[in-house]
Amino acid sequence: MPLNERHLEAVIAATLAVNKYGLEKSYKLLPSLRKAGLTDPVTVAKADAGDVMMRLCKAGYDRGMLTEMMAGRLINLMQAVHSGALDGLNTLVDNRAKGGAMELLCAVKGIGPKVAADAWMLLTT
Repeated sequence: MPLNERHLEAVIAATLAVNKYGLEKSYKLLPSLRKAGLTDPVTVAKADAGDVMMRLCKAGYDRGMLTEMMAGRLINLMQAVHSGALDGLNTLVDNRAKGGAMELLCAVKGIGPKVAADAWMLLTT
């Protein structure tokens, strides 16, 4: 079963909430990220970093020089989602299997233990 939208958006918010950018702040950007097409795995997985960077800025996520790095991380995430690599996350969340979820998330390039922990918190609240 493909990763559901709520779970995807939790992981997106956690992925963008790094380097002194709060989780609450990134979570509040989800409506503008949706509007910019940045929550659509197919669109983002096929986009280049420059396009995603511009969309992030227009959506209110302008981190200066960090924006390009975060665009790359978002692309990596969406490629993993598009390929089905995170399909098992739905079941792991439903079963409250934190260890498995953390391991699955950390397998995505650009997601480490802190981002995975933030995602887990959003996924389970």
